[in-house]
Amino acid sequence: MTTIILSTNYEYMDKASIDKDLFCDYCNNPLTDPISTPCNHTFCRGCIESEFKKSGGTCAKAECKNKSMTMNDLIPVTERIVLNMLDRLPVKCTVCGAMNIQRGSFEQHAAKFCSKSTVNCPAADLECPWSGSNDQLQQHISICAFEQMRPMVADIIKNKHQLKEQIQKMSEQCYKNNSSYIKELQETNQCLNAHVEQLNEALYHEKIRLKDLQAEFQQLKASILEDRAQINQLQTELQYEREDLTRIDERCNKQEIQINQLADKIKTKGVLSTYENPQLEHCLSKSQPRTAIDLSKQQLFDRDIETVIKQAVIEKECTRLDLGYNAITAKGAAIIAESLKYNTTLEELDFHNNHVSDLGVHSLAEILSSNNSILRALGLGSNGITDNGAEHLAEMLKTNQTITWLALAGNQISDRGVKLLANTLAYQNTSLLVLSLHVNKSISDASVDTIIDMLQRNKSLKKLWIQDCNISDDGKRRLREAAKTKQGFLLYM
Repeated sequence: MTTIILSTNYEYMDKASIDKDLFCDYCNNPLTDPISTPCNHTFCRGCIESEFKKSGGTCAKAECKNKSMTMNDLIPVTERIVLNMLDRLPVKCTVCGAMNIQRGSFEQHAAKFCSKSTVNCPAADLECPWSGSNDQLQQHISICAFEQMRPMVADIIKNKHQLKEQIQKMSEQCYKNNSSYIKELQETNQCLNAHVEQLNEALYHEKIRLKDLQAEFQQLKASILEDRAQINQLQTELQYEREDLTRIDERCNKQEIQINQLADKIKTKGVLSTYENPQLEHCLSKSQPRTAIDLSKQQLFDRDIETVIKQAVIEKECTRLDLGYNAITAKGAAIIAESLKYNTTLEELDFHNNHVSDLGVHSLAEILSSNNSILRALGLGSNGITDNGAEHLAEMLKTNQTITWLALAGNQISDRGVKLLANTLAYQNTSLLVLSLHVNKSISDASVDTIIDMLQRNKSLKKLWIQDCNISDDGKRRLREAAKTKQGFLLYM
């Protein structure tokens, strides 16, 4: 629909002949959107609202003694005879010069008949900036690139809805897969319990070394209990200190991993693992050296990571490793992170749709911060990462100069995480080319100024995905305007 740019582009044909009872005592013009006071005086709505803001609830009639009105006391005029009289007042269009137009029909005149009325392009909803007179509209429409793009935009919107439906189906499938993973873990736990007696007998022969390990185990366990007690107390008494509580909880998780690692050491002293994954080994055996290896949707767990590193990274010397849609947790991510210290071929690593979490991100960030790895691309989409994980990555990017592609879509990153990443990109990182933050629903308009400042200062970033976040239309408009000033930069909203 064409948008008409209206203003008071008319004047009265014979103002002197108009009944004075139809005039407003504030502006001395015929009433517009008339409204009555409790003292039965009538004014233009705009006039009396303006006067109320200036002087409070005072009637304009000098003889009126009503001094305590509010806007709620005002009553719109609904008498049809009065409104019809006002609508039939003859006016002249000051734009095209047409005369004897009834005031109530002036908007229709401006929209359909006034050749000089200023209108916007029907494609204004597609960001077409054109505006001009009514008699130029058809000529512009015939050459308007935005209007010609409308079918393409409609297809894009349709595809977007289809993609959302696919994502929903995939999420439901992931939930089903998680249930089967939990069941498998429970069965594994039962199997481990059956070997307790064998482990106890084996541990007897390692009593001296075990004694030191048990002492360390007890210290870590006591530390966890103390830290968690502190977390519960802070959550009850100091709710506003959430960030400190998160850091303490993260430390607890680290200590739990250390306990698990110590437990693994204890177990390996007595019973050698007989776990094998023939499907994984078969897949790896078919892979060619120094190529991309796709292990997505292979139902991999943390216990498979050692095999992946040995055969894919070390023996096959793969250049790209896709581990998407598996059940890898922070523990598996930490094992892979350790292998990056000695990596000489792997350039792309993708964990999308796993359970790496902030703790796994911390392990990866610590290794990559040393800037000794050749890794260029890191995919962490849909891994339950929060602002804490974003903070680890922001710290890593301050020193790392090899990562050029970082994917964080579909996580729980909010405006705080965006600010941490944007500040690093604005002032310290000069190597990142592509950043993906789309489908992080907690990113809002509070991030717009931060992102704009980053775009103005950063010299390396070429692409930014931030669609399907909680950013308003006005925020998106501001981001697009800022992106236009950055040559060669692509913004996906």
